[in-house]
Amino acid sequence: MGESDTLKYWIIPCNIKSYDVIGAFQALQSIDWKQSRNLKSAEVGDMVLIYVSAPYSCIKYVCKIKAVNKPKVTIDDRTFVINGENYVDYGNHMELELVNELDESSLNLKALQENGMKGAVQGPRMLKGELLDFVLRHLSSDTEESLSEENLLESVIYKEGKIIQQYGTKYERNQKLRKKAIEIHGITCRCCGFNYEEIYGEIGKGFIEIHHIKPMYSIKEEIIVDPTTDLVPLCSNCHKMVHRKKEQPLTIEELKQTIKHNAK
Repeated sequence: MGESDTLKYWIIPCNIKSYDVIGAFQALQSIDWKQSRNLKSAEVGDMVLIYVSAPYSCIKYVCKIKAVNKPKVTIDDRTFVINGENYVDYGNHMELELVNELDESSLNLKALQENGMKGAVQGPRMLKGELLDFVLRHLSSDTEESLSEENLLESVIYKEGKIIQQYGTKYERNQKLRKKAIEIHGITCRCCGFNYEEIYGEIGKGFIEIHHIKPMYSIKEEIIVDPTTDLVPLCSNCHKMVHRKKEQPLTIEELKQTIKHNAK
């Protein structure tokens, strides 16, 4: 099944007493999820927001549907199943690929209920109207860098910038670029020299954000990106500072000089 011309956003709950979704996404890039009747119209390419139960009580993961109506589970996540009653011989499944992890204070239950969601998140539902508008505004502002710099493009060559018109202009990204950029540039921030593994140890191993030197939203056509010259590793703080003024991002050299000046 191909991707629909109309991108849909779904919210699905996860009871962490039954399934350790946090541990699963720490270990796996994709997981298989039961596809209930409420999700029968879900299609490849739709976005799924996973709402994690208390004590988190928030939308914590943004995923993209990579496959639907899978008759059998093909991704082994048995380690993370706590209560197996809900996960045995369920029937159809869909494959979800992790796109982004959200801050736990962001799209919490209170904020969702104040912006169009009725009741608790007790089953899968498609986002519409006020609630969809609220979620999309939040994703496009507070998580802009993660979504814009590390999103998805299935092409095996390094093409980027393909415009998608859906709820405003968004851009697909090539995850292979991120991996290649890390191979070339490493995982130390180009601006301030911060290295997550050196500070946080094992939990920070391999973590860094990848910055496109030329912002993708300023490009109106598909382009070829060279990870050697067009991408650099930045820590989260420096990455946000570079994009502090969206219409005129700082250059890497400008931010380095700012850091140097204020360190005196």
